[in-house]
Amino acid sequence: MRIVHTIIYLLFTLCSLNGDAQNQKDTTKKCFHLPPTFTYSNNFSASYVSYKNWKYNGYNNFAFLLRENINYDTIGSNWETHVRFNGELGYMKFIDSSWYKNTDYLDLSIEVVKVKTKRITNVFSLYFNSQFLSTYENYYNEAGSYSKRWAGGFGNPMYLDLGYGSEIRFWKNCRINLTYVTLQTTVMPALNKEQPNTNNDFLYKKSIITSEYGLGIQTYIRHNFTERIRWENYSKGFVNAINRNRFNIDFRNKIIIKVLKYLDLILDSRIRYMPSPPYKFQFRNELMLSFTFERI
Repeated sequence: MRIVHTIIYLLFTLCSLNGDAQNQKDTTKKCFHLPPTFTYSNNFSASYVSYKNWKYNGYNNFAFLLRENINYDTIGSNWETHVRFNGELGYMKFIDSSWYKNTDYLDLSIEVVKVKTKRITNVFSLYFNSQFLSTYENYYNEAGSYSKRWAGGFGNPMYLDLGYGSEIRFWKNCRINLTYVTLQTTVMPALNKEQPNTNNDFLYKKSIITSEYGLGIQTYIRHNFTERIRWENYSKGFVNAINRNRFNIDFRNKIIIKVLKYLDLILDSRIRYMPSPPYKFQFRNELMLSFTFERI
């Protein structure tokens, strides 16, 4: 984890130094420059959830969800930086059952983009994905009895992508990144005693760590159709071979309808595929009424 923290710190330092250098150029050469922009969204919602093959189960229930979305953008004469943080933490309760954590993830993405007047430009990107809190699961131990064990936490599982490629821009501030040179490092909990079967994997402190090169794609879409209707899409994909073990997809799409000043109706869809058994697409659809605070 020290390596991850060091990489993120260096990228933030690069972004700040880049912004300072651009400010100096703007004062001497009067180059094109825009002030930094900051957007913040905080949602608390109660939702009715319909699951189909999500975590390899299917059920319907009510849930409570807390969402955070933070964006920080700077545009200078030569480079742009885009920093985005997105997190969710939710709990669900079945009838006659206890509360349990059903949603827990965080994303951090950083993009350094070459400023051009053309629609397609060059981009360096970093993507970090993990979860906030520890997860526990029930299992049968060696004695044959039912017990509970740790199954994940912050930094494990984890996806870390470093990429270089092209960025396609459209509308006002929407982007699609195609990083055709992507190094993905994956950390997964080693819950079983079996050793990894591929040459790219190794074990370290009860974790399976994998690194591989491939093709990545990321989307950043936040577009207002009207004053009350907004479309958001923050999706990601990675592939390095035509094989069910060599690609993963995380598709996230939202339609937000503003009902009142602090009240939104959100239609949220998510499609997830992970290169692990039983190798099936997972679907999650939510219709939620959310109390929202935004700063744009």
